[in-house]
Amino acid sequence: MGRELLNLIGLNIDWIATPVSNCYQTGNHLGIQPHAYKDMMDFFTDDIEDITGVRVDPSFNRKGAEILFITPSGDVFADPGTFTCMGYMMLFHFLQEKYGFDITWSTYASEGGNFGFFTSHETMKRLNAKMYAEAKRLGVKWILGGECGHMWRVVHQYMDTMNGPADFLEEPVSPITGTKFENAKMTKMVHIAEFIADLIKHDKLDLDTSRNDHLTLTYHDSCNTSRGMGLLEEPRYVIKNVCNNFYEMPANTIREQTFCCGSGSGLNAGENMELRMQGGLPRANAVKYVHEKHNVNMLACICAIDRAALTSSMEYWVPEVEVTGMTELVGNALILPGEGQREMNLRSEEFPGMEDDDAEE
Repeated sequence: MGRELLNLIGLNIDWIATPVSNCYQTGNHLGIQPHAYKDMMDFFTDDIEDITGVRVDPSFNRKGAEILFITPSGDVFADPGTFTCMGYMMLFHFLQEKYGFDITWSTYASEGGNFGFFTSHETMKRLNAKMYAEAKRLGVKWILGGECGHMWRVVHQYMDTMNGPADFLEEPVSPITGTKFENAKMTKMVHIAEFIADLIKHDKLDLDTSRNDHLTLTYHDSCNTSRGMGLLEEPRYVIKNVCNNFYEMPANTIREQTFCCGSGSGLNAGENMELRMQGGLPRANAVKYVHEKHNVNMLACICAIDRAALTSSMEYWVPEVEVTGMTELVGNALILPGEGQREMNLRSEEFPGMEDDDAEE
């Protein structure tokens, strides 16, 4: 309420106000037009083909698709989120080839994040409305959502009462496993972590976990998905099933007791760098602990702001540790139908051992 009152008298920061304006006008925080959104996805398609030898073919704005996929624009336009986006594309291609999975992206509802959450209830409602509007326009059955914190806080706690009931959609059921996502009965929207965890549980993915053996992982619980919606086990289940080296940070720093990434509520801007580094220190200390004890070199999370914020925080406090999204790890491990020998991960970095093979040749 206090934030909304300040916003009404014009006291806000550009890092919030401009994305809100962009999102209202063009559908995403960065103000990217539909053709530019698709162009970026085409670049990812080229990169995936270079890495795997397989050409994926995502569809856009396709009426009659069974599922609509919505993710934050940070996954499409900002590293390391771009590698997570490539993971989505590879996963959907795999499921399409193996099981006839029917999903489409949207260049209109091209933003899952909701900076209206940082301004006012009315703005939050307006920005969220495009999800149901696009789902209705395309005639899909339900919505699948990507990795984003404040996106899911809004979806989980507000969406069905703000812009629902979504009685034109169906209660989500996985077309591959038959699992009914009863927790999404009202919103008709399923989190990508839940969806992938269900696929792994039913042994529907072909995985080579050794491709992530150069990584020693830990996991940061994003505040909005952990305390805000109780999404605690699914991301861990996915990570542990695509990676062989995983260690938790101390118990009093994770799950419901998780620390802030240091840049929530719109602090993720350059002019606030000192404050961001101070805010991110508790999490960085916990990461430093597992880095020194277990040689952890990668911090995973399921939030676009976290990926942006923690990258800077790790570079400052624990420079030996990088940041990744959950679905990037899935993409590394996933064996696509018809792929050649994989020599690189989604960051176009050679897998350990490949350097020796190249030298022998």
